Amino acid sequence: MAKRLAAVQDDFESVIALLKARGIISGTPPSALIATAQSVHALTYSLILWRFRLTGLPEHGKVFIEEVASDALQVLPQLLMGYSKTVKLLVRGIVENALRHLYFSDHPIEFIRMNRERKWYLTIDHLCDYAKQHPYFLVTEPQFDAVNQITSAYSELSAGVHGRTVRDLEMRAALSKMGYDQASADKELTILRKCAVAVNFALCVFHHRRVRAFQLDDRRVILHTLPARAREVWTGFNP
Repeated sequence: MAKRLAAVQDDFESVIALLKARGIISGTPPSALIATAQSVHALTYSLILWRFRLTGLPEHGKVFIEEVASDALQVLPQLLMGYSKTVKLLVRGIVENALRHLYFSDHPIEFIRMNRERKWYLTIDHLCDYAKQHPYFLVTEPQFDAVNQITSAYSELSAGVHGRTVRDLEMRAALSKMGYDQASADKELTILRKCAVAVNFALCVFHHRRVRAFQLDDRRVILHTLPARAREVWTGFNP
């Protein structure tokens, strides 16, 4: 196993120790919880890694990669506490900010407008349409449909975010019913994996030259999250 993947495992073990110390999980958590947490950690770690390896980005690209990392960092503890709506919001934020990164990296003037004009706003549909028409993804999408997966995942996450009902007026009663549920956690892991695969692939394609210059261990952390077909398409991508 690659050295960097061993480093990911080391980080996971230190995270679990911290979560135990804070009482977020028990001192002897079930093996199923640990397996789910390990998968979530590996995916979110790969997303956070972009923040530290895509160095020297201009502000109109960097800020969204930082937001991806910020959202990814909070997914695991929220999932383990049973806050499924928060998890969906965070994962949806990862998707939104990845799309904004793709768009605003190519549109510095629009980035200025977004920060200057209070009513200037780009919809998620506009961001998705831009990604679909980008020359790089016109090549890769027929082979591995990452942008389509991002779009469908966003719709699924939005439906989950808005389809919630509070059944108790007393906050204590409502909160007491929230807790870790393995079946729910596995569902959150499924949509997280879909998003992480699509986002990591899209960033690998968009920054293909930079990624090829990453240290081998760092590339492995990211590529390890992708299915074989996605890795094959990225390896052969040469615009």
